[in-house]
Amino acid sequence: MKRFMFHTIVRFGCLSSLFFLSSLAYSDGGDFVRQFWFEPGIENGNPKYNGNFRVNSPETVLSEYKERREVRGNGMMLIKMEEYPHLLQEAHLYLELWGGHPGTMNKRVSINGRSTYDIPKVGSEQENCTYQYPLIPLKITDLVNGYNAFQFACDQGTTFWGHYIVNNACLRATLQPDHPSLSTLGLSEFEAALESDAKTNSDETLSLHVNIPDKFKSDIASVLFQGYYLGYDENGNQQGLDWHGFTKDRAPLAFVGADDEAPFQVQWDVSMLPSQNNMAVRAVIQFKKDKDLVFITKPLRNLATPKRDARVMIHEAEDMSRPCWSRANRPMKCNIELDENPQNIEQAQLHVVIWDGGKGETEHPFTLNGYPLNVAGRGAHDVLYRIVDVDPAILKQGVNEIMVLSDTEHHGIEILLPGPALIVRFR
Repeated sequence: MKRFMFHTIVRFGCLSSLFFLSSLAYSDGGDFVRQFWFEPGIENGNPKYNGNFRVNSPETVLSEYKERREVRGNGMMLIKMEEYPHLLQEAHLYLELWGGHPGTMNKRVSINGRSTYDIPKVGSEQENCTYQYPLIPLKITDLVNGYNAFQFACDQGTTFWGHYIVNNACLRATLQPDHPSLSTLGLSEFEAALESDAKTNSDETLSLHVNIPDKFKSDIASVLFQGYYLGYDENGNQQGLDWHGFTKDRAPLAFVGADDEAPFQVQWDVSMLPSQNNMAVRAVIQFKKDKDLVFITKPLRNLATPKRDARVMIHEAEDMSRPCWSRANRPMKCNIELDENPQNIEQAQLHVVIWDGGKGETEHPFTLNGYPLNVAGRGAHDVLYRIVDVDPAILKQGVNEIMVLSDTEHHGIEILLPGPALIVRFR
């Protein structure tokens, strides 16, 4: 059995990178889903001019940035889907998307020249720094069995250069129950259901496992558990009560847990969740016979945090600047207000998501009330979800000041929405 805290940044090396569920998914599940990821390189029909797949507003080709290599990206992406559309129930496009330069507007994507879809707005249009993981429902008639052409675009909006990056993209195809490949794989009668032990341990954990018939257990490569609950909005879709978790480089992060051995179970530690009674869990099951195929169980609903002699609160940052970043030695500050006496705090954590453009030579790039916290990374220009234990002794009743500082010339440390938050457990 494996055990994971609800907030742990779960990155499983043993799991295929093909596991994911967007926080925006709305299906009750119980479905087989085949996943087709975007593969860069001319051998896949995708010439690569940059290290990332970049999308630019039209004006860029005439701007002062016109000779930079990023501008050569045309926003065209091919994803090969070897499936007949008439054998699908539904289809979605999933993205790992850096929101781009704050103020970029009207992000969109068209498919095979047929339909155009808006990419959900999560705050970059209001000049915030964002990262998002949308799951966009597609018309089956937009797709072809073969190479599907996705044309991404945007408008300049209020920024100096309309621009965003699609780090990964996946075409998700939900199969019809009588899809012929399920019979070929011996999975036409496959079933699985989530179960939870009604008892809770003294350390406030919920026992979860997937009930799978014995004849199928040897076919399972691994099982990923995803939770629905009220918590910190780590995937940035502006919903705290939501399906939590996201992917980075196609690998799952911030999920409840995973197991790759029967009986496929985890312990969900909910001690740092606010009290609630409408939580849910679903499982994503991967098969050894087909690495691109997963089964998504129906959610197990009506789960609740146990009764306890403590309360857990989420305190979000106030007065965040737009955009909320630091570069060229210009500090960024925001405040988190606590109404309670810190002497009554049993445990405290800071949650924050950043775009790590680098701290430069700054010794303490992220501080809380003047105390340094380990938030910045190596400056690899990637998204980092940080959860840092905070000594209650450094907290104040009233205003608590966060300061971010980087002396890099260009991209420094960007604080992504929803911004920093303190999760505190009070006696």
